[in-house]
Amino acid sequence: MGDAPASPAMRSVCIIGAGPAGLVAAKTFLQTGRCRVTVYEKSHRLGGIWALDEDSTGGFLHPRTPTNLSRFSVGFSDLAWSSVDLGGDVKGRVPMFPKAWQVGKYLEEYRRRYLPESMIKYGMRVRKAEKCKQLAIGSKEFWRVTAVDADGREERGNFDHLIVATGFFAKPRPLQHSVDVQGVLEMAKMLHSSQYRSLQDLLPSSSPTLAGKKILLIGGGNSAGEAAATIASHLSNAQWSPDMTQQKAFEGCKVIHVTPRPIYALPPFTPANENSTVFMPLDFNFYDLSRRLPGPITGNAGRVPETVKEMLHGVLRKTIGSDQSDLGSDALVAAEGTERGTVQVALAESYAEFVRSGLIEVSAGRITSISERDGRIVATMSHGGASNEIADIGAVVYATGYSPSPALDMLHPQVKEALHFDEKCMRLPLILEQWQTMSKAVPNLAFIGFYEGPYWGVMEMQSRLIAQHWLNEQEVPTKSYEEVSKMLDLRTAMQERALDVPQYWFGDYAGYVEELASVLKLERNDVDFKERTGTVSPARYLTAGDDRKEANMTMRDLFDNWQACQNTGKYTARAAFRALQGNWDVHRRITSHNDIYPSGVLTGTASFHFRAPTDPAYDLEYLYIESGTFTLTTGATMNASRRYIYRYSEAQDRLSVWFVKPASDLEVDYLFHDLTFAPPAKAEEAGHHIAKADHLCVKDMYWTEYRLPIQGIALRSFQVEHKVKGPDKDYISFTEYRRPSKPTV
Repeated sequence: MGDAPASPAMRSVCIIGAGPAGLVAAKTFLQTGRCRVTVYEKSHRLGGIWALDEDSTGGFLHPRTPTNLSRFSVGFSDLAWSSVDLGGDVKGRVPMFPKAWQVGKYLEEYRRRYLPESMIKYGMRVRKAEKCKQLAIGSKEFWRVTAVDADGREERGNFDHLIVATGFFAKPRPLQHSVDVQGVLEMAKMLHSSQYRSLQDLLPSSSPTLAGKKILLIGGGNSAGEAAATIASHLSNAQWSPDMTQQKAFEGCKVIHVTPRPIYALPPFTPANENSTVFMPLDFNFYDLSRRLPGPITGNAGRVPETVKEMLHGVLRKTIGSDQSDLGSDALVAAEGTERGTVQVALAESYAEFVRSGLIEVSAGRITSISERDGRIVATMSHGGASNEIADIGAVVYATGYSPSPALDMLHPQVKEALHFDEKCMRLPLILEQWQTMSKAVPNLAFIGFYEGPYWGVMEMQSRLIAQHWLNEQEVPTKSYEEVSKMLDLRTAMQERALDVPQYWFGDYAGYVEELASVLKLERNDVDFKERTGTVSPARYLTAGDDRKEANMTMRDLFDNWQACQNTGKYTARAAFRALQGNWDVHRRITSHNDIYPSGVLTGTASFHFRAPTDPAYDLEYLYIESGTFTLTTGATMNASRRYIYRYSEAQDRLSVWFVKPASDLEVDYLFHDLTFAPPAKAEEAGHHIAKADHLCVKDMYWTEYRLPIQGIALRSFQVEHKVKGPDKDYISFTEYRRPSKPTV
């Protein structure tokens, strides 16, 4: 850049960060034709936390981590996911919840289409951004930005406007900020949840095993629930995978999750109607425009009124199918009345059933210290004025959140002071207005995505809002919930841990995009949806310069999926698969119509053990183990056992059951049957979901029917009936499964 900002005809805009926020801001300003844009990115590739390949080992995310929201929320208005070449084994199939490395591919394609490569200066960390005045052009302020590369070489540039798009989660927060850690680092691994990739990360350098030890998981937010479920899934896989190399090293391990508040664990697909006969991606349900009150759709933010708090707890309990007391952990049951906090959610598909089975043990409280005592690691936990100890800890994973403050280091203290900067408040370090983009105190500075849990659609709207304000000099209204006094009050409430502070204080995604679309006078692009039906997606709100073809591709894909869920029961198989996980009491009656095959009753137990898929064509897999006592009609008894493999494929949306090899009962042999689920209308009529299969086994024909009365996302009982006919077989097997009255620990 030169020594002066751009001429009045052209504005110069500096953007710090080439993650989703920085890229959509750059595209938005470039699209106006009135700006020269420079993007500084400290790393050597774009993407921010999504700057990953399939085999990446660094960063805050595992490359196979799925997004929390569907591909219709994780994306921008004018690039359809179907236009992105994901390569590898994907072969044109985009998961409903893309993997982290796939999001990186999406952002690379977005840059390729809309931004010249030369616009982004890689490997350049912005060290300083100073407000200056150019006397030659009056008192107009501009920004002098100093960036430095890895070798210490500096580059300076002057800009009319500065956009901070560094991301809110700048740096993992050390455990030592809140917990007294005394002399245990040599004995046990202690790592932030963002650093965890595999069980090997938990092994101390002094020992090749954690057998019988507890893995302490600290935290009460979404990332804590995700991390607990991920570690538990790895422990389960270590015990039940055909690859038994980790079995002994982690035998008897379990996760002790210490959380200061109850969390509701939600899977990616949730019920969309009263009787749980339709399942949809959770954001389809959360941001369904038809669920908003009549009249203009507006957003809200900040502290939660008691009536809204109670309503949200009711919605979550209905979605889950209970108050979670059936999971066997009081720590997951929200208090009643005035002692109840706001809802806290973890998007963790397997968390609840790992709690029920005992692989995750949840304790309410806060860890205050971790120390070595007589060769053992002991954690002290406080709750309700009392202290308890957790002994025999083998590793510690802390989901203590992130500090956003390092992302602001380049700003002068006076600028931060004007923005009411508070380094101690990690959740609300700045006081901003205009949908969390700007402050009247520093008019040529803006922020994009600088709040907890930013949505891609909001970031795109924020970019459009800033461009319109700066280039057209249009006044932007201040929402009542963003008044400085209310924001400062919210910050105080956060620091005091008030019970009316929500998990995400700026979380009304549908409300914000609808408000912004109205303020910006954007064109609605509902395509096949009727007005105020369907979910929010960036592709529903367009400017004149957006690629309508790409937006329409996204909207038609969204509509097709919406209809498939409603009419044919798409993703019911996924919901049923999730609900099967864990332990069951089994009662089976076999009624034979000939003398060759015996009749009798089996009583026993069964477990669906989570493990990693043993075939890349499948996304999820269980090892089913059943054992019990079979009593013949003659009164004779015998021990009986069987094993199957249950698999789910998202590409086919199919649940299938497979035999295990006789000589190796952890390995898959051949197909038993594929299940076909009845459409929602049939499930509604029957009062439960129905899945059928038929299968010819040598000379014997099997007709199978599953009856699954799912409530919310939960399954408390189900039945399986096999009708078998062949040269030597003519019998009916009817099995009833029920959750144990007391969860297994």
